[in-house]
Amino acid sequence: MAGWFLSSAAWVALYGFVILLLAISALITDANGFLGFVVGLGILGFFYVTLFPHIVRLILRGRKMRAPRADDILSKRGGPPVVLLRSFEDDDLIDPSFPTISQIAPSRYEEHLTKALRAVGPAVALGRPGEPEPELGAARLYVEDKHWQQAISFLLKHASAVVAVVGRSSGLWWEIELALTKVTPERLLFFFPYPASKEVRTSYLRAVFLQHPLFGKWLRRKMAPVMESEREKRYQVFRERFGAHFKHPLPEILGSARFLHMDPGGETHLIQPVQPPLLGRIVTLNFRASLDIPFKQELKPFVKKVSR
Repeated sequence: MAGWFLSSAAWVALYGFVILLLAISALITDANGFLGFVVGLGILGFFYVTLFPHIVRLILRGRKMRAPRADDILSKRGGPPVVLLRSFEDDDLIDPSFPTISQIAPSRYEEHLTKALRAVGPAVALGRPGEPEPELGAARLYVEDKHWQQAISFLLKHASAVVAVVGRSSGLWWEIELALTKVTPERLLFFFPYPASKEVRTSYLRAVFLQHPLFGKWLRRKMAPVMESEREKRYQVFRERFGAHFKHPLPEILGSARFLHMDPGGETHLIQPVQPPLLGRIVTLNFRASLDIPFKQELKPFVKKVSR
């Protein structure tokens, strides 16, 4: 209830401030003409830079307070969960895909990934110790630091599928190595994201600008080579470290693929990328959709395989 109240109050404040500022800007414009119009734009810009991010954070905090906990999911008699493995450092990985018009907060890879796998089961992950609220996406399981390896072993044992957002931390490498030895190969999925820089991920305004439908096009085009290079580097580190754990050789490069999975015999396969619909790209003038990942469509082969 507290989460619902906080989000609702923040939405009311957001619309209230916008209406009030528009009214004030209109009065200033009527009284001072073009100069008033410029001043009104300045007031709106000041609101966007200073107050708007704080209101959005309150909306997101309310959503996080309402997010399900892994304890509730694991205690129910539903199907086994999808276990998400990732580095805590990648909790803030934003999705640089072309955004929706109604989006007010930077969207994250984890949210889109867990939604695409919802048909397999609810997603759970180990929570970062000490965080005030869980991130949106996979439900968090919180344990003491000394028990985290036992918790991961328990989750892998009861998983319907395991998806790893491949990063560079030693803790994640231990989890991936355990998954490769304890989980049947056809239930493993490895995701290689396009990581934006920490400077962008930790700044609300920079992240929103990157995901802006109009202004973000230039920034995404500029940052795409860097993000693609980092994604390939993560794959090469993964290939060097875990290549010996696979029955068949891993592909030498990722190319344009974002996901790697295996068949029951252990043979590895790259999931070929799916381009967003042509009509949608024409309407949005999004002709260079190299960073866009339509998760639900792209993961259909994996979801179909593990749902049998």
